[in-house]
Amino acid sequence: MRRFSAFSSLLVAAPFVLGLTTACGSEADTGTETPAGDTAATETFEVVPAGKTDNFYSSVAAEFEVTGRLPVTMTKDEFNDEAKRQEIVTRRLTAFGLYLTTYMTDKFRGIDSNGDGQISESEVFFRNEGYGSFHAMVRNFSVETLDVSGDPDAGYAVTFSIDVAGPKDLLSIMPVSATAEGGKGFALRMPKNATVDPNSVPRGEIRSFNPDTYSGELETVDCTIAKLPDVSNAYPAYDRFVEDGVYDITLFFGHDYNKSRSDLQEARQAFEVLDSAGFDLPVSRFEDLKADSGLFKKQIKANGKDVSLEVRIYHSDMFTTDRKGQHDLAVSELVARDVFMYLGHAGPYFGFYLDEARQATVNYLELANAPFSEKQQLVVAQGCQTYSQYADMLYANPAKSEDNLDVITTVNYSYGQGNEQLIKSLIRVDGEGNHRPVDFYTMVGDLNEDWLNSYKDVFYGVMGIDGNPQMHPYASVSSIGEKCETAADCGDPDGNACIAASIGPKQCAAKTLAESACPEGTRFEYLARAGTIATGACLKK
Repeated sequence: MRRFSAFSSLLVAAPFVLGLTTACGSEADTGTETPAGDTAATETFEVVPAGKTDNFYSSVAAEFEVTGRLPVTMTKDEFNDEAKRQEIVTRRLTAFGLYLTTYMTDKFRGIDSNGDGQISESEVFFRNEGYGSFHAMVRNFSVETLDVSGDPDAGYAVTFSIDVAGPKDLLSIMPVSATAEGGKGFALRMPKNATVDPNSVPRGEIRSFNPDTYSGELETVDCTIAKLPDVSNAYPAYDRFVEDGVYDITLFFGHDYNKSRSDLQEARQAFEVLDSAGFDLPVSRFEDLKADSGLFKKQIKANGKDVSLEVRIYHSDMFTTDRKGQHDLAVSELVARDVFMYLGHAGPYFGFYLDEARQATVNYLELANAPFSEKQQLVVAQGCQTYSQYADMLYANPAKSEDNLDVITTVNYSYGQGNEQLIKSLIRVDGEGNHRPVDFYTMVGDLNEDWLNSYKDVFYGVMGIDGNPQMHPYASVSSIGEKCETAADCGDPDGNACIAASIGPKQCAAKTLAESACPEGTRFEYLARAGTIATGACLKK
């Protein structure tokens, strides 16, 4: 499931790490609506002459594949017992993933959670500063067993692969050397013969293990690393979101135990974004918002029909007397909504941190067993290093796959920045209330271009988009070539365009991100507005 993509870019606060968070700054308001009178239906496009276009995306991160061979201690009988062999190999590879994460992840001493101006012993997070630290994160559950072989005399070994995301120049940052096959190699040191139960991973090792100070015996695993292919742009499946007449989004804010209580600041900011966007509010003031207050609601048009756009906001202080209810509601909202955003503390082998006492915590292993349906969804895991396994645990659920789920995650420490713009992207409409879908490159790029996210190398990315539509989700393929006066004559005014032909009347075109999405009998052209390339489109040949 190699579907990572991150695009970029352009103070300092504490990150959302397994318990870290930050005061949330807001970006310049780009608005959720185009000005009155400026609508998709009235946009004027012209076909761009051949040879006058460039395709360029600024990628701040990439995905890499690590391969290697790891010795595995087992008897001949254990090797011949498929279930036992798999159990032993899984525990061995889980240990490798843990120590590879320890090596790759960035380290920092700690955070002044109580605001007294110093980092006390209880506020120290990492005790292995200086070890590794390459702005990268391991996708732990991407590990694949390629081969298990050997014999009782020579011993057994497993050949494996595992994915890592990091900066584009990761191979120049890491101490790699040329391999005999012409690739890039590196050596990972870890405790000899280490095994780890995948259901009980000692994540504290990420913060403490250092082979230079480890007192036990070490082993060295020789690995190769290579960049994986880039992922093409696509849209979230908005057409599936709105097909039932309701487009619903849940914002679930985790608890911030830091003095600043950034979770409440960010929840308030979301409230204000929806208020400014013209939603009907369940309460008039943020302070009055409760778990049972109800919906933020707005009527919009999408894919040619009326749609109810509904948003729910939840935060920790709504559940002070009902932590089980908070946990259960988080899970029920996760499985039910078109878009679910978790915003809070996170990290490798963790989950959703919802209250200070961890009574409501949603463990990452729960995601694989949550009562999902095959409903099309987008999940945003806005917290530190959620690339580690959040998406893969969701994909481990029998009802979810890359065909019906996309997941936005972070490679490094998250600072809660970009939430406002992301919400605006998801609810964007024009002056007449027509939904204006935002593609993944733009959505993820906006997150990475936030000045703090860029400065701190957060690296947002999205998984699962290879199967997503490159044709605009509201495009009307059947209308291509039909006569028109405005885009609305062709179908949804955002998904279609009315183009002046060189000869004859104007004709309908369907907007698209890529030529490969154009159906047979059509041609791909770039369309410009006011001299600037605005979109691609499929036109009649």
